[in-house]
Amino acid sequence: MKSTPTATLPADHQRDAERVLKILARWDEKMQGHQTQKRAKERCTYPARMAVYHHGIKTRPGQEADGSPIAVWARNVSELGVGFIYRGRIPAKRVVLCLDPDTGGSTWLLVEIVRARQVHNEFWDYGAKFVGRSSREDAEGSSRSKR
Repeated sequence: MKSTPTATLPADHQRDAERVLKILARWDEKMQGHQTQKRAKERCTYPARMAVYHHGIKTRPGQEADGSPIAVWARNVSELGVGFIYRGRIPAKRVVLCLDPDTGGSTWLLVEIVRARQVHNEFWDYGAKFVGRSSREDAEGSSRSKR
């Protein structure tokens, strides 16, 4: 099985993402018990890189639009959804998410982004709910159709 194109990322992206994840984890720990949680299901820590196949990701100034998947870093997962970070804004509401791009890409889900907030160092924190199963073909088809 082929891996996704997110497999080769600059080392600084991984390092920066790890820093932001640590900052957010410390903040979550500090706020434990001080905020009312709206979540219906318990979250579990899920430290993994995932791939988002998208429609309409805004590019940085001076760069062309690219339909390739983007690497995002998971924070946590529950029965109903997943939290992740990405360096940049994802304006798409529904995206296809590959939970395991580094190990062959066997788990594909359609998700709806329900929460987005800018956090640290150009990173955004996202909350997405699971909408249904998907496939590599669905993901790659959605990327190709926008090119």
